[in-house]
Amino acid sequence: MILLELDPNIVKPGWTPFLITIALAAVMYLLFRSMRRQFRRVDANFLPDDQPAAAEPVTVPPTTEHGSTTAGSTDDVGKPTSPIG
Repeated sequence: MILLELDPNIVKPGWTPFLITIALAAVMYLLFRSMRRQFRRVDANFLPDDQPAAAEPVTVPPTTEHGSTTAGSTDDVGKPTSPIG
């Protein structure tokens, strides 16, 4: 004998899980609205009114046909420095 023998034709979910699902959906909607409002405030803080929206273009050093930078390039970013010279 099983402790709780329930007939699957009689047992139904009921109103309680339905109301919990509706309440969770409402809470998620309110959280989404709040998050969207906070993101709008953050976006407004990143761009001051006195600066233009477009940034100045980035200059790229000239490259050879093999893709490496030219010998006259003075771009030393990422190269290790040696104490010898």
